[in-house]
Amino acid sequence: MAEEEKFQRYNVLKINIEYYFIFVIVFILSIIGIVMVSSASIAVGESYFNDPYWFVRRQIIWWVVSFIAFIILSKINYRFYSKISIFFILISIGLLALVLIPAFSNVVGGSRRWLDLFFFNIQPSEITKIGLIIFVCDSLNKKYKENSVFKNIIWPSFVVLLIVTLLIFLEPDFGTVVIIWAIIFLIFFIGNVRYPHIISLGFIGVAVLVVYMFMEDYRRDRIFAFFNKTAESGGVNFQVNQSLIALGSGNIIGLGLGNSIQKYSYLPEAHTDFIFAILGEEFGLVGTMVVITLFLLLAFIGIRVCLKTEDYFGRTLAGGITGLIIVQTVMNIAVVIGLVPVTGLTLPFISSGGSSLLVSMASAGILLNISRQNMTSTNKIGIQVQDNG
Repeated sequence: MAEEEKFQRYNVLKINIEYYFIFVIVFILSIIGIVMVSSASIAVGESYFNDPYWFVRRQIIWWVVSFIAFIILSKINYRFYSKISIFFILISIGLLALVLIPAFSNVVGGSRRWLDLFFFNIQPSEITKIGLIIFVCDSLNKKYKENSVFKNIIWPSFVVLLIVTLLIFLEPDFGTVVIIWAIIFLIFFIGNVRYPHIISLGFIGVAVLVVYMFMEDYRRDRIFAFFNKTAESGGVNFQVNQSLIALGSGNIIGLGLGNSIQKYSYLPEAHTDFIFAILGEEFGLVGTMVVITLFLLLAFIGIRVCLKTEDYFGRTLAGGITGLIIVQTVMNIAVVIGLVPVTGLTLPFISSGGSSLLVSMASAGILLNISRQNMTSTNKIGIQVQDNG
């Protein structure tokens, strides 16, 4: 019995470490984000608002709001979201529809993605990411317990996925759709959905994405430019070329904080989609590897939380949230280093953007609570073992 008690205490210790690892990693990444936004946004702030610190003040305000949400959601039992999943996804779809109405939204870079709330803007597609994850996990959980047939398990989730896809396509925002589809199929895999069903839906998803990619000239240009690196293709490769110049200029240890050259209007979106390039320019290979290592640790811890969660809803939710953060991170870095075409995705916790930061921190808060619930469950087991002893 003594060995069994020791084993239970060892498990509790490990889960405590996982819980605090998530908190510390998210905190460090978000602080790195504030530092990098303060450096990368100086030129654009001066250019657009005649204030070099406009974006960093905005980022700090959003960080405070996001950190509060992170703490609050870490204390709310994740099972509560199962009760509001339908309401959450309906609100998300409503916001996606509302952003398509000119009177309620702003156009930035040719896309209508931001809902204008007078004092600040929000990006409904960011909120929809977590809303869709919760809905699909809850839907699978309820149908899984009933052991329903294919159409009852997958069809509701797939219909909602198609509606969300259509609305986001209309903005347009191709990168977010890719992320959403990737995460949903990851949830299907974690939720033990039969492989033939996953593959069948996968063919539909790929067909939809391919058709959409070639519907507009600028998307075709990006694809062709990606495969033809030597050609400028009307300037399509300019952003990636400048990004690679920034990374190369950083060398091993970088030029130093604030010493980036590319952020001075050479690299578009230096403070948002391409902030990783500025990080590489100012802190070199060492800085980029530190950030990548933090994300890898977060992925590892997230996977452990997923595997240790016995509850079906909690397990798929932990996997979906971890996938959301890590897949978007991989996509963003892959764009910055020229491995995939430009998609317009932010780097979680680090890029400038209130909606992105809020959703990333909120998602991490839910993951933290799942880890907390695992810790509580293990503590109860440990107490039972001791009582039985």
